[in-house]
Amino acid sequence: MLGGIGAAQAWQDDGTVRIGLLESQTGTYAPYGLPALWASQIAIDEINAKGGMTIDGKQVKIEVVPTENGYDAGGDPAQTLSLVKKLVFDDQVLFIKGLSVSNAGQAVFNYLNELDKQGTPIVVHSSSVGAPGLGKISKWGFRNTFSENYVIPNIVETLKKQGVKTVGLYIMKDNIYFPSIADQAIIPELKKAGIEVVAVTDGVSKDTDYSRQVNELKAANPDVVYLLANTLPAINFMKEARRRGLKPKYFLGGISQLTADTLKSGGSAMEGMLVASSYDPAGDGIKAFATEYNNKHGQDISLFAVNGHEAMYLFKDAVEKADIKNTKESLQEDRAKLRDALEKATTVSISGEKIAFNADHDTPKSGVMLVIKDGKFVKWDPAANN
Repeated sequence: MLGGIGAAQAWQDDGTVRIGLLESQTGTYAPYGLPALWASQIAIDEINAKGGMTIDGKQVKIEVVPTENGYDAGGDPAQTLSLVKKLVFDDQVLFIKGLSVSNAGQAVFNYLNELDKQGTPIVVHSSSVGAPGLGKISKWGFRNTFSENYVIPNIVETLKKQGVKTVGLYIMKDNIYFPSIADQAIIPELKKAGIEVVAVTDGVSKDTDYSRQVNELKAANPDVVYLLANTLPAINFMKEARRRGLKPKYFLGGISQLTADTLKSGGSAMEGMLVASSYDPAGDGIKAFATEYNNKHGQDISLFAVNGHEAMYLFKDAVEKADIKNTKESLQEDRAKLRDALEKATTVSISGEKIAFNADHDTPKSGVMLVIKDGKFVKWDPAANN
């Protein structure tokens, strides 16, 4: 009996709270998963360095299991589901932070409903997946991603003020994020503003030849080419576009272009592209974080890094409000208390913006238009034509 009691109290008595990290660390989605992972780790180190979090009257530090990098979700939803099950039943974590691609997000959030029916649900919080409506799938799924869904009206209004009358779209169709954001937000908003969609072309992530898509858009001669694709396909598309002389007034990228890889691997092909972001790179908090991040990982920060950092502070706020016991015995009850508390969690991001969840478990953000200039993301000033 004494052994059983000791086991039930082990985590709280050890001064740790167990969480899982489940980001894509290899493959197509690593440009989103690695920054989210690394920035979450920085936030965890910051929190732990200040004594951790207060749980049941005791200072407790965050412990990532089984190792500090968690698990590599890769790009396969089936693999991601398998690892979620491992974290829930074998590793017995309180909370899972991860998911780097919307396809996996859709699969996992649906699976959370099955876990709920079985009586073993858990919060899964993503700082990357952005497909519209994912937060509505399960009451156990949360996102602090920056989804274009919430800023498309501002983007379209900005384009209209610049005299844009026509738009052509390239859509990578094997990631649900891109066709869904196009159909549900971008195309309706463009039509509402009186901006004509003159061409829609598509492809898949494994494409290596973009001549067809570029030629279709070039023939339509739109004022704006809106690129909805993962980082590497977008880079390859832009190299072909430059080679074939596709010259719209603006190239507009999606959030998937807000990565260090876009700048490093895309080079001059990406110069001048506009993107909507959740932060101004010149902000004081962002600059300090960018320096630390670069010192540790040798690359520039990205949108996914900023979101990953925010996510851990939302978790901290929720844990300290949740009145959990943090024992094996109380684990499932603690998971439910954390879920309820997370709905009301808030934090002030390093961007300076206050972050909180809406009814759909999303965190709408105001947005800032950036441009790639001299190999860097900088705030766009239309008047300066930069």
